[in-house]
Amino acid sequence: MSEIIAGVVLLISLLVAAVGVVLPALPAVPAALVGVVLAGWITGFARIDVGFIAWVGVLTLLAQGVDLLGTWLGSHYFGARRPGVIGGVVGALVGIIVLPPWGLLLGALAGASLAEAATGRPGGEAIKAGVGALLGTLGGVVGKGVIVLLIAVMAFVRLLGG
Repeated sequence: MSEIIAGVVLLISLLVAAVGVVLPALPAVPAALVGVVLAGWITGFARIDVGFIAWVGVLTLLAQGVDLLGTWLGSHYFGARRPGVIGGVVGALVGIIVLPPWGLLLGALAGASLAEAATGRPGGEAIKAGVGALLGTLGGVVGKGVIVLLIAVMAFVRLLGG
């Protein structure tokens, strides 16, 4: 019976994590980690043990890094400077509030482009930096999504005794 309860708790946390991958207001990968910890606790850490939880913790940190690194690399690769990177992050956060879930990407594009233009970059260069912020944000979302999927598969295999 505890495996069923643990499975339901894990499934709910992974659904929150999946939604959180595209909605930054929700803690995507940390929600998955909490679900894994709770599932382990519910089952007495028999199948989901402390060592496995530690690996999920490492994946959680990796996912946060992938998210930040994606935005940074995309922005820099396309020529964004510090104001463009900051504008992309701020734009993504504002965009997700104003136009969820697409506002995340559109806000990154607009924020980076506007910040670059405000610092005197020509229009074409500013838009190019914005496209880089958009692609970098998208790459971070995809990377974080892959890690959440990996955690889900590994956790359910462990929980079901595979």
